Amino acid sequence: MNNISKQIASFSFTFLLLFFVLYSTASAATKVDILFMNHGPMRPTVAQIKTLLAEYGDRVQAEWYDVDQKSGKTFSKKKNITGHIPMLILINDQSKFTIEGREISLQGFPTGASPFKRVEGNWSLDDLKILLDKEVR
Repeated sequence: MNNISKQIASFSFTFLLLFFVLYSTASAATKVDILFMNHGPMRPTVAQIKTLLAEYGDRVQAEWYDVDQKSGKTFSKKKNITGHIPMLILINDQSKFTIEGREISLQGFPTGASPFKRVEGNWSLDDLKILLDKEVR
């Protein structure tokens, strides 16, 4: 094999290795979709979730959908989501999980964060962190 052939083979191998590393890293991100009402009572929760998600950097790919905007309506329709939902969080397209034998649904306000009990969920920001930690290990 001449020098040019060796250089081409070396370049090809390097290119394929780089492509594989970049592709693996990109596909490893945990997908988080958040449908939310951009109303006063929900804003502190949204801020807390954004702070939490920032801790994961590029290991979490978060998409936010405001229920009152076109993107939120399109997302809701695509996912067959109906009714009055202040917040719905999907981690890799799932919203229901089991943590230490406890069934939770990432829907509504986190426990204790709602001004109205009827829109409060059975989850906490600590639960969300546990789930994200498990997904991005």
